[in-house]
Amino acid sequence: MAPLPPLETLRVFEVACRHGSYSEAARELHVTHSAVSQRIRQLEEELGLTLFERQGNRMAPTPAGLRLQAGVKGAFSELNAALGSLHTRRADAELTVSLLPVMAARWLVPRLSRFTARYPYINLHIKTGQSLANFTSDGVDIAIRFGTGDWRGLRAIKLFGEEFFPVCSPSLNGGRLPKDPVAMLSEPLLIDRNLSWRAWFKSAGLKLDRDIVGTSFTDTNALMEAAVTGQGIALGRLSITRSDMLAGKLVRLSDHGLRVAYCHYAVYPTSSESNPALVAFRDWLVAEAQRG
Repeated sequence: MAPLPPLETLRVFEVACRHGSYSEAARELHVTHSAVSQRIRQLEEELGLTLFERQGNRMAPTPAGLRLQAGVKGAFSELNAALGSLHTRRADAELTVSLLPVMAARWLVPRLSRFTARYPYINLHIKTGQSLANFTSDGVDIAIRFGTGDWRGLRAIKLFGEEFFPVCSPSLNGGRLPKDPVAMLSEPLLIDRNLSWRAWFKSAGLKLDRDIVGTSFTDTNALMEAAVTGQGIALGRLSITRSDMLAGKLVRLSDHGLRVAYCHYAVYPTSSESNPALVAFRDWLVAEAQRG
């Protein structure tokens, strides 16, 4: 059997693939850009393959790189699981996860059965709230946060971006659903205090000359339930409406989505990377985000 490349080189390769950027990989690994570039070049020379190609500002994996990424990612996941089982055979691992209530209910919880089936020895404690978790005083191990990814002293791994678009129940108005932004103004609009209908209408090419009025919500779960039960049109987030759309409870009323600079991240203290249970959960989150 041919000798394997060093594990550290494969780790650098996997992180570079995940980010599509040597600079972002260097930032995550706390090394220089040139160190990442050198590792990738050595790996390419050893394999006799081109693993990355430049596409604008990105370093995109080639078809060969994508095949290797799939194998490396699976191997690291299995290795983490094996190491975790060694450390937790005598006592199950405990992991506290912090996130917004709506993300817990409509994104994380529907997927958790896949995690518990794979890692039955890791007991998760789901802690929801509107405020950012304090990793020192709140007993939180890892969080899912929405923002720029810049939290001092913490490692932030991007899960997925976000876009906003109007959704409603397929039974709204007897099934006679509005087909354009102007028609939507004739229907009851449900207002999320954290999102701007005006911004969406403007991005769709419609400048409003009046304020949006209607029932408003500070809790996104309550807002989505109002939309599901046919009480009006909500400005939905892709991350939390996808399951309801797949189930036929909600329909998207416009192909136009308002994309934002903020993204969803898995966030944890850098010192926690020695915790096999946390690493296993982090890698599972990344895989679920890509799967979605």
